Formats: sequence, C-alpha cells, structure tokens
Amino acid sequence: MRNWINSDEGSFMGKKMAIFVVALLLFTLSLALPPKAHSQTQNVQVSNYSWYIDPEGYLDVVGLVKNVGPNTISSISLAGSVIGPQNMDLDDSGTQVWVSDLLPNQEAPFYLEFVSPQVSSSSLTWPQVVQEGGLSSIEISVVSANATSDYQYQGLTIKDDKGSVGTTGNFNGAYGVSGVIENTGDQSASNLTVVGAFFNSTGSVVGVGFTTYLTPTVLVPGNSTTFDIYALDLNQSQVPAALQIKSYQLLVQCGGPILQGNQPIVSPEASSTTPTSTPGSGTTVTGTTAPTATPSPTAQTHATFNFSSILPIAVAVVIAVVIVSAAIVVFRQVMSRKPKPRMTVKEAKKTKKQNR
Repeated sequence: MRNWINSDEGSFMGKKMAIFVVALLLFTLSLALPPKAHSQTQNVQVSNYSWYIDPEGYLDVVGLVKNVGPNTISSISLAGSVIGPQNMDLDDSGTQVWVSDLLPNQEAPFYLEFVSPQVSSSSLTWPQVVQEGGLSSIEISVVSANATSDYQYQGLTIKDDKGSVGTTGNFNGAYGVSGVIENTGDQSASNLTVVGAFFNSTGSVVGVGFTTYLTPTVLVPGNSTTFDIYALDLNQSQVPAALQIKSYQLLVQCGGPILQGNQPIVSPEASSTTPTSTPGSGTTVTGTTAPTATPSPTAQTHATFNFSSILPIAVAVVIAVVIVSAAIVVFRQVMSRKPKPRMTVKEAKKTKKQNR
C-alpha cells in the first residue's frame, strides 16, 4: 500500500495559500461592492451524484443540484475535494452549475473535474489511486447561490424526445437524446439550450451533457426547433454496467425574455427511454464508477449587505478594480494548469467551460 503522505509539502501548501489569498481578495471585494442579491446556499442541495474516471484519466464528478427554497436561484457555484486516507486532501476543484436561473423544485446538472492527484508522486494517476484504495470520499459543497427576482420564460415545451446510442461518426457509442422544443407561449424566446442528466438502472446520475445554442436563435410563438444532446465521456459499448444509461432528465434554458413577478414553481422536463440502436465501438472509459456518494451538507450561509451608506460609489469601484486585478494575477501565476486536449465528444464542453 502506498504511503499517502505528501512529501512535496511546499508545493502543496503553496497551492493552499494561493486559494486562501484569492478567497480573501474576493471576500474583500464583496465588502466593497453592494451585492444585487443575498446568498441562499442553504436552499440549494446536491441531490444526486457519482464519479468515474474518464478516457483521459481525469476523475469526473457528475450530478444534480436542486432548489429546495422559495426563490429563484442564479449563479450557483460548487467546490469539491477528493479525500484520501488520513483525511488527506488529494485535490480540489470547482465549477458552475449548468443553469442560469433555477426555479423552486427544479434540478440542474453539474460536471466537476479533477485533473490529477496532488500527492507525493507527481506521476500518480487517478486509476492508480482508486486501485490502491487511496480514495476515501468526495466532498461537494455549495459556494454561492444568489436569490433573484428574475426568471426565464416558461413557454417552452420538450416533445417527441427519444434516447438512443449513436453508431456513426464522432458519436459512435455515445448515448444521445433527440427531440423537439416548441414555443407554446405568447412571447418569442432567444438563445435556447438544453442541459441534461443521465441515470443508470438504479437512478444514480452517471453522466451529463448540454447543447450549444439551438437554431434559429429566436423562436417565435407556435414554432419549434430540434435538438440533440449527448452524455459526455461514456461510450455505452465499453463502460461497465454501473455506467449504462437507462433514463434521462432534460431542462431547457433560454436567454430571453427574462421575466419578473410571481415566480412559477415547476419540475424539470423528465423522460425515460431504453437505447434502441446497437452500441458501436469508440473511446474506452478507464476505471469504474463508485456508488452514488452521500451529499455533503451545504453551507448554511445567509448574508445580506447594505454598504451604500458606508462607501462612496467611486471609492468602491476603484477598490474593486484593484482587488480583481490582484486576484487574477495571483490565480494565474500559482494555480494555472494546462489541461490535456479533450476527446472529440468533449470538445463542445471544453469550449463552453473556457468561455465562462
């Protein structure tokens, strides 16, 4: 059994110090600028998640968060840690949930990626960590979740959706869902996308996916458009039974119109299906999945601020510019990592992540 003590203590602590400095700077920024909404992280729960090792050797955590509060939530960000023996922090990461505005009772998917374990051997890989029993747990917490009075146009309906396994081209072996989105409301909707979570036979989230902006960019009332969405990473002809997709859940997002007033309480679009085509050959997923982890308690933070009477707006803006600039410099110098090129099925995901 490997000795799971980090011998590169200076590098490890340097990374931790950088995270602390950036967090401190961003906290100071929050004092300088009056926020538009108060945090409601206690109203967002990580409801279902699991992990697997992808074809590049990265450890990926996929799952759903749910809005269990009374208000619409925007800008949901998560933090995750991979924990080894002796409560050692093997790696940290963060991500944004794939949703703009999450209504009460709605769920939205997330994808959290850990590139390499930060332990004594720089050549150690996640498959080796798992094989040697060096992964004890994965902890996920909600970092930010702001309440908003805005909500997205709700006149968009998914119909005629069907799941199958691709057999040709770049999507050979990939599980995908095709369907139609119809504008059943009375306003034109712009910049439509679809995000989705994919489940195995036991109901655990084992994959997620998203579309780019659909065409046309503006969908007028009464019109419809088609979409195709695929689960990232998981070639269905080669993954173990625990990663075989049996059902899915979809959520439509739109850039406009953005409405205000009485916020609807809805459930996400959901459907189930069984693959109807024969799986083909393609990329192999390395390693195995873990049972669905027990979600970590979300941070019970509720804060409201009103500093408009304390700092003049001009001073706040100057402080904000200085702090953000310093945070960016520290972050880039200490925390930057060059990820490996993504596989074909993941190119769209990486592009979206880079553009955030």
